Amino acid sequence: MTTPGLKGQNGGPLFDTDGFIYGMQFLTNHLYLGFDIDNKEIINNGKKTKVSNHPLLDVGHCISVERIKEFLNQYNVKFYEEE
Repeated sequence: MTTPGLKGQNGGPLFDTDGFIYGMQFLTNHLYLGFDIDNKEIINNGKKTKVSNHPLLDVGHCISVERIKEFLNQYNVKFYEEE
């Protein structure tokens, strides 16, 4: 599973539409998009200025809650589930 991800969000929960934990983000990739802008002159608030932009797509990778439960069961870690 993937989600929009930002640096520092690893270990955070992924929720389903009902608010239940569906997975956990474990990795963030920063994918280079190649839409670079270097020193482009624009008008901002009536003033000319130059801008540069090197955009990335931040993609968080998630582990399914089923895999997390398998791990917890393997090591006899107690957890609760709502039925």
